Amino acid sequence: MKFRTSGGYVSAVHHNKQTGQRTYSAHLKKNLLTNNGRDLFHQQCYTNTANGTRGAGYVALTTSTASPAAGDTALGGTELAASGFTRADATTKTHSNGTNSTTIEHTFTASGTVNLIHTSGTFNNASSTTLCHEASFGTDASLISGDTLKVTWTLNLG
Repeated sequence: MKFRTSGGYVSAVHHNKQTGQRTYSAHLKKNLLTNNGRDLFHQQCYTNTANGTRGAGYVALTTSTASPAAGDTALGGTELAASGFTRADATTKTHSNGTNSTTIEHTFTASGTVNLIHTSGTFNNASSTTLCHEASFGTDASLISGDTLKVTWTLNLG
């Protein structure tokens, strides 16, 4: 079985009740993320659609040019909610066991004109809740009725 190194550590301290002596069995030893553990995390984080453990499979868009930041709790500016660009449960959520990649994908179809779509984010619910990933596009997208915008998130853990 293959193991992967994660970014965490484990410590174990043995306390001898009789002598009062403490010894380290492990001190800040780098831990390993197993293949099965990684698969479970991908499922829990992205592809699970059950209530209570919902993965981040909703895709949202905004025209805001605010730079994404780790402390963001919502997309910058106002999230699009009209003309076919309302936050949507992705139509594709795939993870193949044994890989470190999940794909979250949704195609939006414009029912009106929307100019300068700049940023996308993933959420775990259809309304507010938790912004999990956020990224600005390299080139803004402007669409008219009937145009489509396919947003594909390729996500890796560990």
